[in-house]
Amino acid sequence: MLLSARNGNTESAQQPVATPTAAQDRPVSRNESHTSHIALSRPEPLQFRKAVKYDAKLRFAVCGPSGSGKTYTLLQLATELGGPVALVDTERGSASKYADIFEFDVLELESYDPQRLIEIIDEAAAKGYRVVCIDSLSHFWNGKDGELDKVDRAARRMQTPNSFAAWKQVTPLHNALIDKIVSAPLHILASMRAKTEWILERDERTGKTVPRKVGLAPVMRDGIEYEFDVCGDMDQENTLVITKSRCPKLAGGVFPKPGKELADVLKEWLGGVPAKRVEPEPSKEATMAPVEPKKGGAVNGVGGLQTVAVLTEELAAIWKRMCSPRGVVKEFDALKASVEALAGSTGVSEYYRILRQHGVDRPGQFQSAQPARLCAKDVYILLEQLRSNVRENQGEVTLAGEGEAVSAETLGQAG
Repeated sequence: MLLSARNGNTESAQQPVATPTAAQDRPVSRNESHTSHIALSRPEPLQFRKAVKYDAKLRFAVCGPSGSGKTYTLLQLATELGGPVALVDTERGSASKYADIFEFDVLELESYDPQRLIEIIDEAAAKGYRVVCIDSLSHFWNGKDGELDKVDRAARRMQTPNSFAAWKQVTPLHNALIDKIVSAPLHILASMRAKTEWILERDERTGKTVPRKVGLAPVMRDGIEYEFDVCGDMDQENTLVITKSRCPKLAGGVFPKPGKELADVLKEWLGGVPAKRVEPEPSKEATMAPVEPKKGGAVNGVGGLQTVAVLTEELAAIWKRMCSPRGVVKEFDALKASVEALAGSTGVSEYYRILRQHGVDRPGQFQSAQPARLCAKDVYILLEQLRSNVRENQGEVTLAGEGEAVSAETLGQAG
């Protein structure tokens, strides 16, 4: 029966009434969906595993007022951790004033979009840098195109004085930057400016009252210290006071003019089981010669190049030995011999092509160790690809010059 909307009288509804189907009459069990009646799969049981400490990457932050030594401290620690070192300079070239003391590459920025910093970290990792210094992280908070600038712009677009609504657009970007800093496959060292204040205190030697500038809090979003392994405050006497540390030996530590002593503790703490190395897949296309590739994607043992998934112990040892011009030439000669043993003249041609890509015709022309190490990394990638191809076709091949001979059969095919 339906109620008439015109006069309130009750009148019969002559419309047909749908009859429930058998499926509609059947009760639905708890394990079935009301829409598809398909049984839902149960989640796999959670499994805990024994905790293992792998070689870790450091996340270090230092906060302090102007003149406290933040930039110098970052470069000192980066050098002790081992290069190559890349530095993101937001301080108008101030870091380059230390170029005669430390060896590093610099990128000077005039705009401080957090998305740009994410891309810089990715690019630094791809190019083989082991340490990235961000000097300073505060500019990506309150500098041009930084987070606060983006919030102001978003609020103006939304035509609202309510900044909370604008933060909904900027917070995901902030979180993405933090995720990148935490997960980057290299050491991240960052400085932050401090909100400063002048205080009056009595000089114990003279008995007079003198002003002193002190840092109060980092110029960055609240809670930033939670994202770093070690955080510290620096004062005008260049003394670092550890305020937060996951390294037990550093908790509450005080380091005047921090350097090797602090770095040694950090390196000991970061050490652990080497991370599992992922072998690069051999390329299916030859890129070095205009002929048909052999089975396994190699021409004279050479296939397409791929990047090294992680920094291997072998490459780290090569970089460590490249600490002098003589060491640079010696390591490149060893790499060349290994490439030639596996790929003959074709491999040597590729070796010299890589050198020319890095602006030199021979290793002795490198002016410093850092560009030489980056070039050596590319040659090492070539060598690893050759090894992978040989392993696929003939078995394991050792590095020439390590005291183990390469088989005549391998040399014959490679040459």
